Formats: sequence, C-alpha cells, structure tokens
Amino acid sequence: MHTHKKEEISMLVLGHRGASGYAPENTLAAFELGIQQGCHGFEFDVQLSRDGEPVIHHDWSVERTTDGTGDIRDLTFREIRNLDAGKWFSSEFRGQKIPALGEVLELIPGKMLLNVELKSRASDGPGLEEKVIAALREHGRLEKTIISSFNHLSLKRVREIDPSIRLGLLYEALLLHPFDYLEKLKLGLYSIHPLHDYVSPSLVREAHDRGLKMACWTVNTTERARELMKDGVDMIITNYPDRCLELK
Repeated sequence: MHTHKKEEISMLVLGHRGASGYAPENTLAAFELGIQQGCHGFEFDVQLSRDGEPVIHHDWSVERTTDGTGDIRDLTFREIRNLDAGKWFSSEFRGQKIPALGEVLELIPGKMLLNVELKSRASDGPGLEEKVIAALREHGRLEKTIISSFNHLSLKRVREIDPSIRLGLLYEALLLHPFDYLEKLKLGLYSIHPLHDYVSPSLVREAHDRGLKMACWTVNTTERARELMKDGVDMIITNYPDRCLELK
C-alpha cells in the first residue's frame, strides 16, 4: 500500500526587511505583517549606532525612511529612537520606530529562519559582528540564522568569532568565476546570495554540487518566484511574501 505524503516545501520565502511592500521596511509593523502572511523567515539589516547599539536599518543615512537626517553611525540610540520610521510610507504607520536587534529577535517566532545582513564599512568602529552574535546567542537563534554581508571581511570576522555560524555571501555584480572567488575566500560558506537576475539553472546546480544553498533577492512576482523554484533555488527574498507563497 502506497501513501502519498504532502509535497515538502522546496523553496523558502523570506520577507525582505519584513513584508516591506506593504509596511515600512525594517519596522516591527513590517515583520508582524510578514508573520501574518506566513513567510518562512526574514532578511533584515543590522548596523551600530554611535553608542554601539545594534539597530535594524538598511541605508547608512536615516533620511529616506525617517523624518531625521544623518547616518546611523553618527546618531545615538536615543536619537534614533526619536525618529519616525513609518509616516514616510503611509500615515497609518506614523510612530513606527527603528527597532533594536533584540526587539526583532523577541518578535519573530523561533521556528522562523533569520537572514541577518551585517552593514559595515571599513571606516566604522569595531564590534558589530561580536554584538550581533552575542544577541543571537542570547535569544537562542544561532542555529536558525544565516549571517550575510556585502562586506566579505565582516564575514571573515564572524567566522573567526564562531566557526559554526552559517554564512551567506552577498553579491550584486555578475561574477565571471564566482566559485573560484568563493574558494579563495575560504569562509566555509553555507549559501550564496546573488541578485535574482544573475541566477540560472547551471549556477544553482554548481552551487548545489559544491554543497551550497542558493538564496536570491529581491523577487517580487509570483511568476519569477515560480521560475526560480523550478531552477532549484533554495530561498527567495521578497518585499511581497504573500505573492511568492501563492505557488505553494
């Protein structure tokens, strides 16, 4: 007698800065909405305030998504918390704040996957990697987290601190020989995270042959999500989780 199991979900859908197509990016409102929509996890950005608090914010500057001015690294946490991070998106989100990392870790259920993108520049002060890892460890989230960055030196620092953390390499250029570059980095990567435009079935196959997961960004249509699932992509990052979950 044969039993037919329900088909396993073959591709994870991660909310990009929350469900950021519907709510202001990287706010608690955006993460809450993504949870309601049923996404499998989230990608979000972490950088340090002037006084060393890890906060959830993408741009170096606060100007695009708040009513303030200046760079995150030049503002204290108190100054950052006084900003309105919601009303730029819609009046209904007035009063949303830039969250601290700890708040987001408390909000997002432990079963959900986290893709934490570290935002740092060569001129930034030290400590981002240590503080993020400490927060993830404190909240019991290390095993369900991928740490990624465009700053590949930052990933090396993470690897030095903790050899077991899953690392994801972000890149947005078309690398001619991506796997040669990855081998030279010697990071023990878990996943690679290219812009979805550069993903092909052959790239996915080679990644899988090398034991790497494939995550790509930012995928905002059901049609493109379906194509990438057929290509064998493991994770997609989207502003509209509900659209990409429709193909399940």
